[in-house]
Amino acid sequence: MKIRLDLVNHCIETEIKRRHEAAMSRYFKGGKDKDAIEAELILLENALNAFDFDRLRGQWAVLSGGDDRPVFLTREDDDRPCLEFNNCLVVPPADEK
Repeated sequence: MKIRLDLVNHCIETEIKRRHEAAMSRYFKGGKDKDAIEAELILLENALNAFDFDRLRGQWAVLSGGDDRPVFLTREDDDRPCLEFNNCLVVPPADEK
């Protein structure tokens, strides 16, 4: 799964929280593919729990917001959340938070 994050108007933490709230709303409205929404929710929740957002924003300016470059939330083979941007993959350490 790959989720494109919109960081034009806000930072990565705010965007992931907003995406999580939107996915929760879609899930409880029902009708659509709940399996896909569940997978999205799991990835977003894993990111919220695993990422040290202050550290990420400090290391990569693109994650601080105000930037229209594409940023994607994805996961490693072991289901750890990671970020793709600027043609690189950022996998925060497992013990980062």
